[in-house]
Amino acid sequence: MRPILLLAFLLPFTLHAQPVVVHWAYGSFGQQGDAAFVVERGRIHQASGPFGQKGPCIYVFNETEVFHSSDAFGTKGQGAFKAEGELNGSNIKLFRCQGTFCNKGSCVLLMEGNKVFRAEGPFCTKGDAAFVIEGNTVFLAEGAFARKTDAILQVHGELPMLALLAILAGL
Repeated sequence: MRPILLLAFLLPFTLHAQPVVVHWAYGSFGQQGDAAFVVERGRIHQASGPFGQKGPCIYVFNETEVFHSSDAFGTKGQGAFKAEGELNGSNIKLFRCQGTFCNKGSCVLLMEGNKVFRAEGPFCTKGDAAFVIEGNTVFLAEGAFARKTDAILQVHGELPMLALLAILAGL
C-alpha cells in the first residue's frame, strides 16, 4: 500500500514537461557551445553554463503571441511579437506588437520553409536572408537565396516554432 501512495504522490512531479535547452553553436558544422536559453511551460529564460542553468525569464508566450516578462519569474508584461500564418507549418510571419493586448505593428521575420528572412512593413516585405533551420541547428544565412554560413544555435528537445522565432528576432 505504501509504494502505491508514494507513486501516486510523486507521479504529478514527473509529468511536467522537460525544459528545452537552446545552446550556442559555432562553425559550419554546429559545434555545441554553452547554453543560451531554456524554454519551459510557455517561458523563455536566459541560461548559463554548459548544462543550461535557468536564469531570469525574458519572454512569456502562448499559441500566437510573445510578451516581455515583467519580472525575472515570468509574469506577463508588454507585448513583444505576434505570429500569423501556419504556426504548425513553415510559413509564418512574425510581427512586432505593443501594449498588453499585443496590438500588431511592423513585420520582423518571414519564414518560408526552413529559411527565415528579415522583413519590414505591415505587409511583411521580404528583405535579406537571416537564418536557415536544418534539423536542430540554426545557421546564419546570407543573400537572396538564404545560403547558409556558420551555425549560431542548436536546439535540444521539442521547441515551439514561435519560441524559436522570438529568440531569433532578438538576435
